[in-house]
Amino acid sequence: MPAQKKPLDAVNEFNQYLKPVSLWTDAWRRLRRNRMALVSLWVVLAYIAVSLAAPLLARVGILYDYTEQVIDHVNLPPSFRPAGQLAIERFEDRAAQLEAAIGGRGAELSSGQDDYLEGYESLEGEVEGMEGEDFSFDFAYDATELGEVEGAEDADLLSIESGSNFSFSYGGTESADIDSDPLAAELDRARTSIARLESELAMNEIHARVYLLGTDDLGRDMFSRVLMGGRISIMIGIVGALTAVAIGIVVGAIAGYVGGWLDNFLMRFVDIMYSLPYLLVVIIIMSMVGNQGRGSIVILFVAIALVSWLTISRVVRGQIISLKNSEFVEAARSMGAGPARIIFRHLLPNTLGIIVVWTTLSMPAFIMNESFLSFLGLGVSAPDASWGTLVSEGVRGMTLRPWQLVGPAIAMTIFLFCMNFLGDGLRDALDPQSKNRG
Repeated sequence: MPAQKKPLDAVNEFNQYLKPVSLWTDAWRRLRRNRMALVSLWVVLAYIAVSLAAPLLARVGILYDYTEQVIDHVNLPPSFRPAGQLAIERFEDRAAQLEAAIGGRGAELSSGQDDYLEGYESLEGEVEGMEGEDFSFDFAYDATELGEVEGAEDADLLSIESGSNFSFSYGGTESADIDSDPLAAELDRARTSIARLESELAMNEIHARVYLLGTDDLGRDMFSRVLMGGRISIMIGIVGALTAVAIGIVVGAIAGYVGGWLDNFLMRFVDIMYSLPYLLVVIIIMSMVGNQGRGSIVILFVAIALVSWLTISRVVRGQIISLKNSEFVEAARSMGAGPARIIFRHLLPNTLGIIVVWTTLSMPAFIMNESFLSFLGLGVSAPDASWGTLVSEGVRGMTLRPWQLVGPAIAMTIFLFCMNFLGDGLRDALDPQSKNRG
């Protein structure tokens, strides 16, 4: 006996069987045709996966602790070489600069020194064999012939009292080194640091680190800080968007379905909130609460989400008003469904596409708002970091240490671009008017 066709099977004008396709399956097919949106989706998912795995990667040693300060590794540029070698080279470059500065200063005074040390040539025989030794003597010279000396502009004579230390190197070039000279002291520190780092290079594993994005002013790994900063920024964007959606859809759905005085009251409240400057309200809230350490992140969530649900509430209200007199709503009402069931089981699912698109497009706005507040010093506080705080710190030294700004700026820019491309792709994929396009 031949199998009978099911009465619910869909056929076209040629009596060919059509496989039913849901809205979300059809939307996924259209989204895959948009290559930019598809690439953006995978980039966003990769960002989220790395952000979630960052603490675990730090725990197993793949990432360095983003709060650990290594003074010897301060302001190292991005490199694939060990940090200890870079630090030694930096100290060697600084020592060479100091030696050149001290040598140049000595050359400028050499003629004057020769004139005023003529009377002490008889000392050469007495100190022969004392190369490198320090000894004391008194002499005076005319300050006006050597140029103005700081603190002695009006004095005719500058006296160097007994006890001043001079070292003369015989058999080579003459040089003078005063213990209180800041350049000489810094040169001594640089040479000491070079010797110490060379001795620690093989023993201390911390000098074998490789900083792909360099380090900051406190010797912290910028790569780890960018990843952990992205974790906080993405979390703020997701939590802020979900909180705004949760408040907005409830207010909008109730106002649109119930109507009457309740709708009028809720919408007038939304109008009043709209009249307030959004960022100004958030800045006032953060200023009133103050810096609460790690608790400032939670306060930042609340402050951003508190006035960010206004747009989605209006969008949901409009969709509910256009759908509440539809046939499926009348059928649900005739079967005894209450207002809550009709709203949350029948009306909101039919507006889910618009809600998803708005949520996707609002996440970059939340991240930018958090970055702006952190740039002003009202966002995430130390020891935590976000992309906003990293950009704020990088701007202060961008001329000398551009890598501290470029890393977090590029990471944030790529993520925001991908979120916008993904939001545009979802808007086209979930638009019923574009169902038969392409």
